[in-house]
Amino acid sequence: MKTSYDLIVAGAGPAGLTAAKVAAESGLSVALIERKQNVAEILRMCGMMIVTLSGKYMGERVVHNPVAKLLSFPHHGFSLHYDGPTKDFFAWHIYSPGGERIAFGDYAANSGRGTEGRASAVYDKSRFLAGLLEECQRLGVAVFTGENVIDVRKKGEGVEVQCASGKHFNGVFVIAADGRNSRIARVMGMNKQRGFYGSVTSIGYEMTNLNLPEPYALHMPLVQSGDPPMLGFIVPRAWQHEGEDTWLVMITNVDPTTDHESLFDLFTQKSRFAPWFKNGRKIRKCGCAGVMYSPIIHPFKDNVLFAGDSGWCQEAEMTGAVMSGWKAGTAVVYAMLEGIRTENGVGSYLDWWRRYHIEKLDYNVFLRNLYMPILCKDEEIDYIFSMIKETLPTVLDPYEVPEAMGKAMIKVIPNIQKERPELLNKLTGFSSLPPEVVLRKTIRAGFSCTFTT
Repeated sequence: MKTSYDLIVAGAGPAGLTAAKVAAESGLSVALIERKQNVAEILRMCGMMIVTLSGKYMGERVVHNPVAKLLSFPHHGFSLHYDGPTKDFFAWHIYSPGGERIAFGDYAANSGRGTEGRASAVYDKSRFLAGLLEECQRLGVAVFTGENVIDVRKKGEGVEVQCASGKHFNGVFVIAADGRNSRIARVMGMNKQRGFYGSVTSIGYEMTNLNLPEPYALHMPLVQSGDPPMLGFIVPRAWQHEGEDTWLVMITNVDPTTDHESLFDLFTQKSRFAPWFKNGRKIRKCGCAGVMYSPIIHPFKDNVLFAGDSGWCQEAEMTGAVMSGWKAGTAVVYAMLEGIRTENGVGSYLDWWRRYHIEKLDYNVFLRNLYMPILCKDEEIDYIFSMIKETLPTVLDPYEVPEAMGKAMIKVIPNIQKERPELLNKLTGFSSLPPEVVLRKTIRAGFSCTFTT
């Protein structure tokens, strides 16, 4: 069995498959290592949203061309094959515990415009991964499934990768695309300088026969505030089950010790949102758990490049992951062609990471989405939401939502000052608090994978 390659990619998700594909297209010898036996099997809960088709994400305007069966990234200059189903959705609705709603997008107006009015679309991730895998195999990528990477270390001018099975692989470069709980980041000590903010755990079910107020929207109910708060999510699926529309219904919080099944029952059977699920039918259970770190600022060490969720705070989304994988793969191609088999050879990737991830996506903005449900009571959140009566812009980017909310809040501050001055003082006081203070209980409850073993 061949064990030496130009590039070894660890992880066959969107980032890893894209990196392997673009490197193989340019003639590099590539090994792709994946811990799952079936690359296209989706074991971990995923919203499967294309972020985004209605605005920019990381400077890119993603295009879905169903006729050509392509997802295109015109700013970055590449396209990926996708021949699976999609389903448009037209708004993002966030609900307070008492049912007050803030709408990002006018659902009725947007749905009336069809594709032109969509917030974005959901896709079939299994089909997307299967298509990328087929392309990789056609290009000669050596695919090793059922192999769990346990160690990565510098060896001479290259890198040695060790798997739990005892197999060893050697590459000039390695791209670590092994997800948000990246073992490679941990064993190489990349997490030591990252801020740790807790662990997010979720369970959910794919369900049919829901009675939603607007079925083709992203619904995000804040089921209960507190420390930790509990959030619900309802996302359309791109496919039907036995002729019926399907949704992912999930609950998530930041305390791994919580009885999540009981929380799910609370959300779907006892909360004010229970009527949505009265006749709902569960199809498949799914879940996920992951840590929240600050991002890796410099995603390179000992000829290992970190791509996608392995270096992100929370998740890169599919679109961020494939852009990262594409740029990492092309940077390795350049380094090999130029014979610069060092950090200098992949400098274009490091520049891209800094410009499009670190500078464009402030992880503190993402973390502040948790501030209000942690620091405010249910009644206070109901009041705040009730004050914002305008329909906000149709956005899906989680980094744009706080900005739109902030602009809406500025307009209602005079009324809050008049009616609830103590609440305004509270909001003003915690807006400047660092995440380490607000999330202190979350941090203590979480599980950090920081140190080398």
